[in-house]
Amino acid sequence: MKRYLKLYFTYVKRSIITRLEYKRDTFISILNFTVSNVASILSIYFIMQSIPSLKGWSMAQLGFLYGFSMLPVALDHIFCDDLWTVAYFKVREGDMDRMFIRPVPVLFQVIAETFQLEGLGELLVGIVMLSICGGMINVSWSFGSILVLIVATIFGAVIITSLKIIFASLAFKFKSSGPLLQVVYNFINYTHYPVSIYHTAVRFLLTFIFPFALIISFPVEVFLGISTLSPYLLCGIIIGAAAVILAIAIAIWTAMAKHYESTGN
Repeated sequence: MKRYLKLYFTYVKRSIITRLEYKRDTFISILNFTVSNVASILSIYFIMQSIPSLKGWSMAQLGFLYGFSMLPVALDHIFCDDLWTVAYFKVREGDMDRMFIRPVPVLFQVIAETFQLEGLGELLVGIVMLSICGGMINVSWSFGSILVLIVATIFGAVIITSLKIIFASLAFKFKSSGPLLQVVYNFINYTHYPVSIYHTAVRFLLTFIFPFALIISFPVEVFLGISTLSPYLLCGIIIGAAAVILAIAIAIWTAMAKHYESTGN
């Protein structure tokens, strides 16, 4: 374990140094992600100007929901963003060869190799939204609610990353799985609105198949007092779901990696 921790921080240090070689590019990338999320918030605001209440949710509550949704997404973006390159082109172009010949697990290398500073912009916007909108709706920051926030953020990121691992690993068999991964990942956008507004089939999909509602919508409903679910029970469910999905993801990655063939580039 000590060896892998040391190796991980070595990878991260190298990634940060590499990115900071192009400081303007890094700054523009962070700014781009920040602006794109602000634009999404504004789109929700303009919608709410026409629809003052959405299933009983006010604009401030939707803003709190949006800010909450950004936290696990930002963590995944910061620490595990290189899975996208595996899904889109690293397998197809034979760039995975160097990882397979090293005496270190391939999945570890993929996760450790890239530290995305751009995700810091998302994290910042999410925290600001939670602070501002939470103050507007007088959110109660009890021990239970803070625990839900921490658990949903950390283990929510684990769930998002695990789903990315599952669909990125399909590239080992089919050479590219980026478009499919993008389709699955886009379901996160549905959690920018209350899950109660969707059809039963969509709610089932967001709860049990791609459980983004479990890590975003349900915790926010607990925060706002809309749900009677115990925060401690919800934390247990989220941690259990994260453990199961991560185990499945690693098993699928291991099985799919056996199909990897170098392109010869």
